[in-house]
Amino acid sequence: MSASAGPTAPRVYFARAVDGLDADQIFGLADQLRRELESVGLVMVDPVASEPTFRDAQPGGGMMTDPSRFYREIVEHDLAILGGCDAVLMDMTIPDRNYIGCVCEMTYAHLWKIPCVVYQGQIDAYRPWLRYHAAAVFARRSEAVAYLADHFKLVKLTAG
Repeated sequence: MSASAGPTAPRVYFARAVDGLDADQIFGLADQLRRELESVGLVMVDPVASEPTFRDAQPGGGMMTDPSRFYREIVEHDLAILGGCDAVLMDMTIPDRNYIGCVCEMTYAHLWKIPCVVYQGQIDAYRPWLRYHAAAVFARRSEAVAYLADHFKLVKLTAG
């Protein structure tokens, strides 16, 4: 039996690596996670699905001499979406990957008091900066989703 994510369901920002990955990988993972979160009554918010494209940032779709405007638009777009979410679920499972964007999103979430839950596959126990900024860190996505489901049940109980 699955819980239906209603209009007031908690919104979970999905952060993950996108640079250098193909669209099937990026959006396939998001589709899987969307179903998993909906099954526990949560709504996934995917900032990548509505990010400006390189063409959007160029006047008339022409060549861009200064890509900083494009990068600024992406970051400001993602931060605007993050600020409207109730939690972050972060995939850091690619070994030896520099998760620069994700780490920045985690930092903003921490500063804005939005809990960030990370799943990273092989857990490295000695990651003090990660452990400090994340609300919880797990090896598997299923554990992270279960944690979020429990977290929002507790929030609902204490608010009601």
